[in-house]
Amino acid sequence: MSKGLLVDESRMRRNLDLTQGLIVAEAVMMGLAPHLGRQNAHDIVYEACREALGQGPFPVRGAEVEPGRFQCVIGTIRLRALCDPANYLGRRRAWQTRLCGPSRPA
Repeated sequence: MSKGLLVDESRMRRNLDLTQGLIVAEAVMMGLAPHLGRQNAHDIVYEACREALGQGPFPVRGAEVEPGRFQCVIGTIRLRALCDPANYLGRRRAWQTRLCGPSRPA
């Protein structure tokens, strides 16, 4: 089924960047929830998304983390990890194993 599949990583990154960071909003919200409560975290991130849609990128894009807005709650390192789509792969490894078999160490 996946034989001959080619992955264009740079194109995938460009596609993710089209969202201007909004693709990681849910991850940020879930990272804030244990500290602020789920509803409060949702409301804060929802408002940030609305602002981003009207004015530009979501205020937590990788190294462009807006000072003081979110990292004061969860820390800059954790926030950057949440904002990296590469860390937002869900069940990728299980699907890879199912499609391609177990990976072998290089």
